[in-house]
Amino acid sequence: MNAPAIRIIVSVVLLCAAAALAFSMHKNKNNPSSIYTKALFRIKSVRFFPVVSLVYAYFAVVCLFFGLLIVNHASGYEQLFKEHSIATSMRFEKRTRKYPYSLMQIEGREDIREEHPKILVIGDSFVWGDGITNLNQIWWGILRSELERRGYDCAVYAVGWGGFSTYEEFLWLRDKSILEDIQPDLIIIGYVTNDPDMARLDESMGIKLNLPKSYTKYDSWLRSINPSVYDSIDTYLGKALDKSENRFNNAEYGYQYSTWESKLVESGNLEIYNTHVVRPLAEFVLEKNIPLIVIPTPSVPHRDAFEAHYQAVLPLFEQAGLPVHNPLDSFVALYADQLRKGNIYNNFMVSRINPHPGPATSSFLGQYAADVLEQNYASILGEKRDRDKSRLSIEINDWMPYMLNPRAIRESGSSSQYTIDYPDQSSKADLTYMNPLRGEHGNFLTLPLSQKYVKLDFKYPVKLSSIKIEGEDLLSAAVHTLALNPDLGFDDQKPVSLGRWRGVPCMWKDGSGRYVTSLLVSAKTKDGKQASLVITIESDGGEEAFY
Repeated sequence: MNAPAIRIIVSVVLLCAAAALAFSMHKNKNNPSSIYTKALFRIKSVRFFPVVSLVYAYFAVVCLFFGLLIVNHASGYEQLFKEHSIATSMRFEKRTRKYPYSLMQIEGREDIREEHPKILVIGDSFVWGDGITNLNQIWWGILRSELERRGYDCAVYAVGWGGFSTYEEFLWLRDKSILEDIQPDLIIIGYVTNDPDMARLDESMGIKLNLPKSYTKYDSWLRSINPSVYDSIDTYLGKALDKSENRFNNAEYGYQYSTWESKLVESGNLEIYNTHVVRPLAEFVLEKNIPLIVIPTPSVPHRDAFEAHYQAVLPLFEQAGLPVHNPLDSFVALYADQLRKGNIYNNFMVSRINPHPGPATSSFLGQYAADVLEQNYASILGEKRDRDKSRLSIEINDWMPYMLNPRAIRESGSSSQYTIDYPDQSSKADLTYMNPLRGEHGNFLTLPLSQKYVKLDFKYPVKLSSIKIEGEDLLSAAVHTLALNPDLGFDDQKPVSLGRWRGVPCMWKDGSGRYVTSLLVSAKTKDGKQASLVITIESDGGEEAFY
C-alpha cells in the first residue's frame, strides 16, 4: 500500500474518532459523572490534564493534520515527484543497452552513423536530461537540430550519467569503447559546477583527499506524512543555515549544497583537480588527436550563482589547452528583463522540484553551442548547404514509454504512419515506478494532463494537418500536442487539446499552424489491455511544414 493511501486511511480513522468524541461530549456535557468532567489525575484540588482539554487538543491535532494534507495535495509536490520517478525509469529503459556506456539513443532505432562529422557531448545529469521526457529537447538535442537547420550534415551523440564528475567523464573516454565506437571529430564536455567532485578519484587512486561532504536529506516522520511541508521547511532552513558554518552546516555533518560546491574548489582541492583530472584529460585527447572543448551549462541566468565558481575553475582548462566557451554573459544578457523582474525560474528549470535545465535553458544552451561550433570549428562541421525541407519527413525518433516501440509503415513529408504497442491500462502497472534500477516502471505519464498518456516525439517540429488512430481493440482516444511557442522560440511544454474521439477510427484536425514537437495520446482499449494501434500523421506537405 502506498503512502497516499495510508494517509487517506489514517485520515478517515481520525475523522471517525473525532466525530464519535464530539457526539459523546455533546451528549454528556451536563452529566456530572461523565468522564469529560474528570482529569487524568489530581494533586489536592488541582486537576491535571482535564479530559475536555485533551479532547480539544485532539481536535486541534486533527485539524492541523487535515490542513497539512490539504496543503500537500494543493502543492502537487507528490504528483510531481511521482511523475519524475516514472519519467526517470522510462528514460532508463529508453537508454540503449548495446554499448558499455550510457549512449543517448536520440535516433530511437538507429545505430551509430558512419558518416562524418560527428560530435560527442559528454557530461552528467544535464546531458542525461534529468526530468526531460523528450531527448530532442535536451540542450544537445537542440544543438543537433539547430546544426541541421543551419545546413550542416552532422551527427550529435551524447553520453551522460547523473552525478558524474569530470574525472568520471575522463574515465569513460579513457577506459570505455566510446571513442572507438563513435570516432568523434569533436568532443564537448558540458561543465556543471559539481564536476570537481573527486570522490571517485579518492577511491580509485588511493589519494587521500580532504573532500567536503554534502548535506543529505534524512527520512523523518514529517517527510513520510507530508512531503511538501517537509521539503518547504528543509529548503527554508537550508537557505538560513547556508550563510555560515554552524553546527548544522560544517565538515562533520555535511554542507548545504551551494556551500559544498564552493568548498570543492578551495585551493587545495582545486590543485588536485588540476593535477589529476584536467591536465591528464588534456594530455589524453591530445594523444588521441581529437579536439575537446568545454562549455559550462548554467541552469539559470543568474550571475551570482556561477561567476565566482567559473572564475576559479575554467582557467584551468584553458591553461591545459582545452578551449572554454562560457555562455554565462550571453545567458544573463538575453534574460536581463526577467532578472530585473525577479522572474528567473520561469521555464528555466524542469519543474519546481527539479532544478535541472528546463526548456528555456536547454534552448539557449543548444543554440549557443551551435554558434560556438559554427564560429570557431566550421572546418569540423563541413560544408554548409541550404536545408532542403522538401526532403524531410514526419519522423518519430523518441517516445515514452519504451514499450511503445513505434514501427514505421511509411515516412514522408506529407504523411507518416506507425504501429505502436499501446500499454496495459490497469492501475497495477502504474504502482511499480519506485525502482527504475530494477527495471520497474510505470506504463504512463500523467502530468500536466492529470490523465494517463503516452508520448511520441518528432525529430523535426512539424505543422500537422490531421491525426488518425485506429486499431481493432480501440474504444476512444484523446490527443494533446506540444509545440514551439513562436514568441519564446522554444517548446514551453504547455499542452493544447485536440479533443477526445469515440469510435474507430479516431480522427482530429489541427489547423493551428503550430510547429508540433510531441503528441500526447490517451487511449482506452477493450478491457484496458495492451493493444496494437496504427497512428497516421499528416501535414500539408509544403516546405514550411517543417521548422
